[in-house]
Amino acid sequence: MRKNQFMNEFLTRETEMPLHVVHQQLKGHPHELQDMKEICLITKNEANLCTAMEYLYDNGLIAELKELIDKTKHAESEQLRKTSRIYQIMYNRKKLKAKQLKPDDPVYCIKYVNRIRLKDTDYRLLILRDLVQIYCYFDIHQYGKIGTFNEKIKQNLAHIKDPLQYQLFKSRLDETLFVFHWKRNEMILSRKYGYRLLTETNNIRKKIDIHNILAQGYLFESYEQAMNHICVAIEIAEQLGVERAIYGLKNYTLAFIAAYYKQTEGISSQDMAERAHIALAENDIDTCVRILEDFETLSPFQQYYLGLAKQDKHLLRTSYQRFIEERDDYFYAKLPLEALNTLDE
Repeated sequence: MRKNQFMNEFLTRETEMPLHVVHQQLKGHPHELQDMKEICLITKNEANLCTAMEYLYDNGLIAELKELIDKTKHAESEQLRKTSRIYQIMYNRKKLKAKQLKPDDPVYCIKYVNRIRLKDTDYRLLILRDLVQIYCYFDIHQYGKIGTFNEKIKQNLAHIKDPLQYQLFKSRLDETLFVFHWKRNEMILSRKYGYRLLTETNNIRKKIDIHNILAQGYLFESYEQAMNHICVAIEIAEQLGVERAIYGLKNYTLAFIAAYYKQTEGISSQDMAERAHIALAENDIDTCVRILEDFETLSPFQQYYLGLAKQDKHLLRTSYQRFIEERDDYFYAKLPLEALNTLDE
């Protein structure tokens, strides 16, 4: 371990410095992230441990986060044990198989965090619980729920006195607002949060997700902008060797944008629905219909593809209604609406 001035001071003081003080001193230092990581792993103070878990999570230091979870899950402090349990859920969400796009059983995770008894004054834990719920409702496409939790997080954030905790939670809130405004089709607001996150985050993996959403957000406006963001996301994912991100970006977002704009040369997908979408873009209607009619049930996206292939207004209207009623997804509801308007011309 490198023993620079700050590390020595932290290790030798009788009482641990608050982590936010250490962070302020290390800010801008060439080895800021490395030193903060090491301090997070050696801290023993309860308040520092809670902040450390959030710092490690926010910076994508997932293996180190697991170390702290294991270190605190049997702590004497009830608050620390509860904190550890919630971060365990967050950790589990990050440990997925290469071709697994969504975590297992988000409904169970919602029930699990809601069984953790919290007081109205447990502001930090309440924020963490609501963040887990936001992520889980996103996984099951219940985007309308996100707004309620965003408001609760804003209210509880006002009670967070620790400057570093506040900063880290504020960044997480910005992420959820980025997604929420995208699904509400409020693109100016969504991009405001997205571009702010890109400039502020040191988490390279997080930048993959941000570019992925920005790419989708430009779907109806600019092929060039959409492709620029998805290509940047793929480039970062390949540099980091993040297999799951590479798989999702290439087989879903890239394939989807390319098919929407009918720019499919050299584009393929392992996902059958996106294969149908690519076939539709290439005017191979029979292949598109054959693939989709083999599905037992259709998502709103797949219903849109089939409705477009068959020029079926009923399917397109149903797709539109499902995007709105089942998902509160006003952004992608524009797909069948756009197709209906074209058929009516």
